[in-house]
Amino acid sequence: MPSISHAYQQPTSTLTVQGETAALPDAPEKGTAPPVQAIQRGFECQLEIRQGEARKMLRGDSVWLNDLITVINRYVESQLRGEPKGTFSGTVAIRPLDFIFHRLTVRQGEEGIAQVDLSMTQLYDLLENLTQVATDIPHLSSLKTQPVRAWYRQPTGIAALVVGGIAVVAGVGVLATRTPEAENQTANRVQEQLTTPTSLESAETAGQETAPADSRTLSADREADVDDLDLLSRLREQLADQWQSPPDLQESLVYRVTVDATGSLLAAEPANELAQERLGQTPLADLPDLPPDPLPTGAEQFRVSLDPDNQLEVTQD
Repeated sequence: MPSISHAYQQPTSTLTVQGETAALPDAPEKGTAPPVQAIQRGFECQLEIRQGEARKMLRGDSVWLNDLITVINRYVESQLRGEPKGTFSGTVAIRPLDFIFHRLTVRQGEEGIAQVDLSMTQLYDLLENLTQVATDIPHLSSLKTQPVRAWYRQPTGIAALVVGGIAVVAGVGVLATRTPEAENQTANRVQEQLTTPTSLESAETAGQETAPADSRTLSADREADVDDLDLLSRLREQLADQWQSPPDLQESLVYRVTVDATGSLLAAEPANELAQERLGQTPLADLPDLPPDPLPTGAEQFRVSLDPDNQLEVTQD
């Protein structure tokens, strides 16, 4: 069976696709390779990311490449809207690190996770390669590849890496593209963004100045309510960006979701059989059913209803 291989080249990345095709009645002339559109089975791809002398090699099948195309397109769209947000699909996730770099996380085989930090140039070079291959192989999603376990049943789910912003020690090296000074500057900017707004600080300070000593418990309760509201809002925002209801969904999918004090998702317990059956089609797919016992300090639980038409509702449990 004839084999086909084709490389898509950009200054900072090269995407190579290969596969097999059935013998064609009108075979190309000797020395002329069949077009990449003729690939029918045994699809494999290899992505090389370059930064100076450093090289990062990623590999996958048609499912992996489909996920990569979907995620990068959605993420760049959010970039163009000026609202870059973490995005995931199946075996691939990406999230912003700062104003310049973006962390791409991909599954490599059934057990491995690889990460690479992309600059703006690398991100758009990758987008160009993916756009070309999607145009050349419109039947990519139907190509036959080796069967693999569903991604959301594998360990270390991709979604948690982007929704919770969890750092992962990968089995393969990370392409180093930033200096320690840049890391410190980024951390400082993030810390500044997480501080309480001045107006709220002023209101709290004024309350402390006028409150009598025996009202400390009430003040603490009020602060706890503010924290809970903040976690609820962050959870709603995270899920609203990720939730895409299946076309045939007619009923709401309800879960009891546990988050820690930073807003990272810890667990999602389905409320009924339908929610359990459809878990793999939600942004909560990779989470365990049961929360850690005991719960971490500051953890909270919320009722999440994922509704048809990409709607959702988050309330205090």
